[in-house]
Amino acid sequence: MPRLFVAIYPPPQAAEALLAALPEAARAHRLVPADQVHLTLFFIGDAHPRELAGIRESVQRSAAGLPPFTLAPERLITLPDRHEPRLYAAQTDQPAPLMEVQRRLVQRLVRRPGTSKDNRFTPHLTLARVREGQPAPRLDLPLVAPAFPVSEIVLIESTLRPSGPLHQPLHTVALIP
Repeated sequence: MPRLFVAIYPPPQAAEALLAALPEAARAHRLVPADQVHLTLFFIGDAHPRELAGIRESVQRSAAGLPPFTLAPERLITLPDRHEPRLYAAQTDQPAPLMEVQRRLVQRLVRRPGTSKDNRFTPHLTLARVREGQPAPRLDLPLVAPAFPVSEIVLIESTLRPSGPLHQPLHTVALIP
């Protein structure tokens, strides 16, 4: 079954700048390829192919009437907050359209079996995943990186492979002013 999530992808130059901002300790872990740096708006998980049309419609409706916006990376952090770090990320600001589309996605999709009812959302772009058994110092540092425009959200199918995940766009929804 396809493993799905809804995401925002920064322009390539923004992703490369964020990866370059990682300190050496974080760079020792598994860096996310620049073309896969993304902000997960909502993780759907495994979905039966017959659910795909309804999921696409939910993603489309979740973005309806929302304008494009600018997303500004603000801090380099480790996540999760309260347990051993699993990833290094660029935390972003929280513009109203971002928070609204995420809220709508939760409202429309959390009822699916197997999805989390936990609505805590820390907007971030994953930059590196911690290698098991290697020290992962915590980070919480200011980040000077350019803001970037967001004009669409994307429904992604993720295929896990030994070399890392493969992201395949299934449906793109434009944000219209």
